[in-house]
Amino acid sequence: MAVDLKDLKTIHYEVENPGENGIAIVTLDRPEARNAQNKRMTYELEAAFTDAARRSDVKVIVFRAEGPHFCSGHDMRDTESHKEFSLVFPYGGFGREGQEGHMAWEEEVYFNMCWRWRNLPKPVIAAAQGKTIAGGLMLLWIADVIIASEDAMFSDPVVGMGVN
Repeated sequence: MAVDLKDLKTIHYEVENPGENGIAIVTLDRPEARNAQNKRMTYELEAAFTDAARRSDVKVIVFRAEGPHFCSGHDMRDTESHKEFSLVFPYGGFGREGQEGHMAWEEEVYFNMCWRWRNLPKPVIAAAQGKTIAGGLMLLWIADVIIASEDAMFSDPVVGMGVN
């Protein structure tokens, strides 16, 4: 299923002052889950960033979050199937059983999309408040400029697990 920008459930997307000074504002909006990144959020972000990148009336993208925290990382409670969404990078092991199929999906969502967003053709300015943890850092690091509030804290616990 393709994401409909008029029916977003985990983010807000709007364009202010479209034209010569247009600003796309992409806002994480799951404050009740500390803006944890689930599959739906990832594909909604992809749709919003792609739209902003393609629009000639958008000059800059502001990336922010509702609530006290920017992002607490990947939502470990997420049970939605990736099969509910249209693939962005349709190659390499999708549909295969077991670990190979799982890793193909992980690569799409947590590596390829972040890499794609990091290379958007327009400047991205992120505003971070509260905690940004693990997978939340992957989202934050797509920005060209990160503005952190005085209460901002950053943590990458996977380093301590020997994953990186």
